[in-house]
Amino acid sequence: MRPKTKRMVVAGALLIMAAGALMIRADIPAEELRAKYSHPASKYKKLGGANLHYRDEGQGMPIVLLHGTAASLNTWDAWVVELQKNHRVLRLDLPGFGLTGRNASDTYSIDYYSRLLLHFLDSLQLEKAHIAGSSLGGQIAYDFAADHPERVHKLILIAPTGVTNANEKSISMPFRLAQTPLLKHSLKYITPRFIVEKSLREVYGDDSKLTEQVITRSHDMLLREGSREAFIARMNTRDADNLHKLAKVRVPTLILWGEADAWVPVTDATHFQQSIHGAQLRTYPGAGHIPMEEQPQETVRDALLFLSAEVARSK
Repeated sequence: MRPKTKRMVVAGALLIMAAGALMIRADIPAEELRAKYSHPASKYKKLGGANLHYRDEGQGMPIVLLHGTAASLNTWDAWVVELQKNHRVLRLDLPGFGLTGRNASDTYSIDYYSRLLLHFLDSLQLEKAHIAGSSLGGQIAYDFAADHPERVHKLILIAPTGVTNANEKSISMPFRLAQTPLLKHSLKYITPRFIVEKSLREVYGDDSKLTEQVITRSHDMLLREGSREAFIARMNTRDADNLHKLAKVRVPTLILWGEADAWVPVTDATHFQQSIHGAQLRTYPGAGHIPMEEQPQETVRDALLFLSAEVARSK
């Protein structure tokens, strides 16, 4: 290699290293985030090897809300305003995410989350509840409903995962990096705010609705000590096939889907509707992967109508 070429290579490598160093972000201590983001309704419970953060609000028939990958219980903020008027609303930060953070075993399979949900209901002495889940939370919800129909009154699934993978062309950079063997460990250190912002814009159909507050909170939660390792572990988890469980779901089910979902295509909705006996489907023009955030009034209205409807009794 000629001296000039060698100098250029070295200079390029130094520039890359410098750019990487500028994007390194340190962990944020868990206690600091609890002080910043805990709410008067926040509670903590030792379950499933984690210090589970959840909120308990309202009174009435309980409904449990489960968020998606890399999200938190805050994804349901707008829904809770309406739901708590007639329901006891229990929403979790699933282990690996939010204020709950990493669990002791670094296990984040659907089976693990489903068992956690069972133990959570038992710990609160709740024999039965409505269950609603978005994305990963939806997959946990239908898995749980299939295995424990006696514990579920009604089921709401919002763009659940499990039929196809997220759209490979649109999957966000952190998700791709977390599944790339030679690069995934860089996510433990290199997670600047703009990467989180880019991912959030991908899940919105109309990203003008994305606020700075949401971006900052999501970035903070990702930087919680241990959460980046948990995210990598979740993204490299190979769940057992639970698609066969859709046909086992026998509780009244409502499916909600954004028609502009770039992560999990709205065409998957038909599979869920056809596989779950008697399932109802509502879709939302212009909404992306989290319609309960983008179109909260429309989606919670449909959810409340479904929850309040009488369950048809089979003869």
